[in-house]
Amino acid sequence: MGKSYRFLLSAMSAMGHINTTVGFGDLLKSRGHHVIFAQNEKFREIIEEHGFEFVPFDDNIMGEDDAERFIKWVVENSHYFGANWIERMKNMTEEDGNAFTSVIEGSKKIDKALDKILETIPPIDCVVYDIFGVLPCFVKRKNLINIPLHSTNPIALYHSFKGSFGGFSLINRDPVEEAKFAEGLKLMWSGVVRMRREWLTSEGMESIADELDKGDLVSRPDYFGFYHYPEDLDYTELGEREPGWIRIDSCVREDDPGTKFEVPEVLKNKPGKLIYFSLGSLASCDLKAMRRILAILAKSPHRFIVSTGHFGDKLRLADNMWGQPYVDQIKILQAVDMAIIHGGNNSFVEALYYARPIIVIPYFFDQLDNAQRIEDKGLGRRVDIGNTNESELLEIIEDTLTNTEVHEKIRKISENMKSSTSREEAAKMVEDLIEERKKSKVEIH
Repeated sequence: MGKSYRFLLSAMSAMGHINTTVGFGDLLKSRGHHVIFAQNEKFREIIEEHGFEFVPFDDNIMGEDDAERFIKWVVENSHYFGANWIERMKNMTEEDGNAFTSVIEGSKKIDKALDKILETIPPIDCVVYDIFGVLPCFVKRKNLINIPLHSTNPIALYHSFKGSFGGFSLINRDPVEEAKFAEGLKLMWSGVVRMRREWLTSEGMESIADELDKGDLVSRPDYFGFYHYPEDLDYTELGEREPGWIRIDSCVREDDPGTKFEVPEVLKNKPGKLIYFSLGSLASCDLKAMRRILAILAKSPHRFIVSTGHFGDKLRLADNMWGQPYVDQIKILQAVDMAIIHGGNNSFVEALYYARPIIVIPYFFDQLDNAQRIEDKGLGRRVDIGNTNESELLEIIEDTLTNTEVHEKIRKISENMKSSTSREEAAKMVEDLIEERKKSKVEIH
């Protein structure tokens, strides 16, 4: 075992971002490092289960719970998402873009909370984070090594493609449609870009704001950053990535091999395959969408484990279902025959890691890109949330369960992910950087 370093980890308050960062923290801890995780108090138990030191954000700084704020945002703006997403984007206005500025408000709060933590905890060697944009608290500490994680679909990291979040096929490309979507996307982010400039300028970082304004929302790492995506699905056909971004084939959280998911009694003696259904922590807040899909699944001959989400108490599950607002997805994916998921990058990668056949029902953002990637690669099916009928979805379920050719392809991808050394290589890069800086006698605060 090499030298032990002190790491501070943090992430946006959404489970996909937290789980990706926890996965990287598991890797660091396994290599003998001390891992501190800063997050809202409500996530303490989830994080401490991994043996990390937990440091809560200051409630006086954070105010309204970050996760609750995002949930409210999804509910208020659900008309943008689901089946209406593509057309809505083509008709986006700058005024519409103001609906998305809460992203910057969240980053500003996290920046203040992390700034206070960095002032009060003993010196650390490196920060690893999955948080939107540039944080002044890192920039002003010029000797602090900070490594960003990109936990969404990586297509946005490639120079030659500007239709990120559109779910466009790269097999049969339509440049006109991609351009229309890209223009709408630019307007969607216009309020975010404006508010980001105002924030960074107020922090004396106008030159950084100037540089960011030349590109899109993907920042260039000071040293390097990591994104997690299977090599077999990566977008290498698009050419070069943004500088500094390096792929990790998976950043799946470690699982306790001593415990397994027990099928609930209500489903144990019922017929059919066991299927996991989740629209994720945010999309599941769209009760209209959840109820529509659950009504179709109720007519399936199979059994379903359902992640019901924040408003799970407002949902009625059929006799062939069992669910809870938050479930242990890692264990469930190892126990089921198939997964019907929203396509958020964390869930997407976890399902492939455990070799589960996938149906993707995307709702917004990079979920559409993952849904289309699985179609383009012949590995699963994309179902548009508002444009499929009952018979079609039930037929897709049966086809996915019985398609042995697809099962074999996914099994090979899973094997490649598990045998990859990219995680260990990433950790070694960070360790070498820390050691290099220490040898140059740069004091790290």
